Amino acid sequence: MEMTLDRPPAEASVPLDFDPDLQPGESGYFAGEWLEYPCDGDRRFESAYAGTLIRRWQGWAVWECTREVAEAIVADQEAARRHYRALYEAEGYTEPRLSQTLDADIPEMRWDGDVIVVDRRPFGEDEEYLRIEPNERGMYVVMGGNWTWEEVPRDAADHVYGTVEL
Repeated sequence: MEMTLDRPPAEASVPLDFDPDLQPGESGYFAGEWLEYPCDGDRRFESAYAGTLIRRWQGWAVWECTREVAEAIVADQEAARRHYRALYEAEGYTEPRLSQTLDADIPEMRWDGDVIVVDRRPFGEDEEYLRIEPNERGMYVVMGGNWTWEEVPRDAADHVYGTVEL
């Protein structure tokens, strides 16, 4: 995934909800505002991920995906960390403030076997690490109920991971 240092951050917005009829159990493509950037007066996304809607959380999508798609999410998260580390360094941040700011803005995600581990320490939560395990079918719910995921059109994304079964 290409990330440029001069792209302005996307503004947070309300859910797009391109398919208001998408119901739990139906498949779609999902992204979040952190992947969004303006393009010709419209919204585009650096990445979108294929999955199946499970439910809604405060209007946002909670969805599950395959291991392959979950791997792409973790890889994109780590690419974003590298990108923002470079931005913060260019702005003159030094340690320990550099790492503290980065960790608070973009939590570290990594794999521990079949489990995604998200470092929650910078947020002062009761559990220092969020562990996302595959469900009984081997599917992952990556940050569902924590991140503001929304359905997006497949053609609104630069990179699409996974495919939707019709």
